[in-house]
Amino acid sequence: MALAADSRADRLDAALNTLHARALRQFGREVGYEALRAEWIAAARTPEMPGAYWALVTHPLADRSLRHLAFGDVEMLRRATQPEAPLSRLLERRSVAPRRLGAPAPNPEQIDLMVQAALSAPDHGRLRPWRVIEFGAESREALASLFEQEKLRRDPLASVADLRKAREHATQPPCLLGFVVSPRQRKRVPEREQVLAAGAALGNLLNAAHALGFGAIVLSGDRCFDARLKSELRLQEEEFLAGFVSVGSVLQTPPDLARPLSQEAWSCWVPARRDTTSLVRGAP
Repeated sequence: MALAADSRADRLDAALNTLHARALRQFGREVGYEALRAEWIAAARTPEMPGAYWALVTHPLADRSLRHLAFGDVEMLRRATQPEAPLSRLLERRSVAPRRLGAPAPNPEQIDLMVQAALSAPDHGRLRPWRVIEFGAESREALASLFEQEKLRRDPLASVADLRKAREHATQPPCLLGFVVSPRQRKRVPEREQVLAAGAALGNLLNAAHALGFGAIVLSGDRCFDARLKSELRLQEEEFLAGFVSVGSVLQTPPDLARPLSQEAWSCWVPARRDTTSLVRGAP
């Protein structure tokens, strides 16, 4: 089957080479990148566009930026490639709600591995501007009371069901971690870079949980901005809660997730030219 497909592709290439032989000869004379780019700009102003497209895309000097100049973002809309084996597991990662998680939770050795993965994230200045708080089984009821009190401060008319839900956010997860961002005062490492480093560490933590076979999710919300809760958890003045990480075994597979195309987050920059006509061969 693969040989038959290759044969059809070869025949198609040969037919296109014959059809656009003139453009291929014209573009084939160019041996420099800028000359090839100028050839394309000149061809784009003539009726020979179909041949110019084929001549450009098959030219050995046509890198991705030149193809993007000709085709725009459409050039990148191709079938998703088969992931390499080391990436296949990572590409399956997704958030799993606490209600879908159960025992067994990660043990101390596995939590340690997750933190080690977080420590391997990019970190300008090696400041480690973050830390992790584990909420063990013996502390969950106290944390549930703190969550309930925070809910009442925010909504004094909260219903019994709302308060129960607030408590469940502390008691339901098999393993519960608090992720704290701890910016340092460093002249050469601005705070925004430290926040990015903390985010990278949090991403690694979640990826490690997934690699170990667990499901995980980060939940933030209004409680992360509550000053009283921050004080009770003994955060420093400059620190803030990024969120609470729930980790556990996946008992119920979440519904399929429609992931965006990589092209929605990936584009190719093409440098602006002050005067493109000067690049056209023969222009004054």
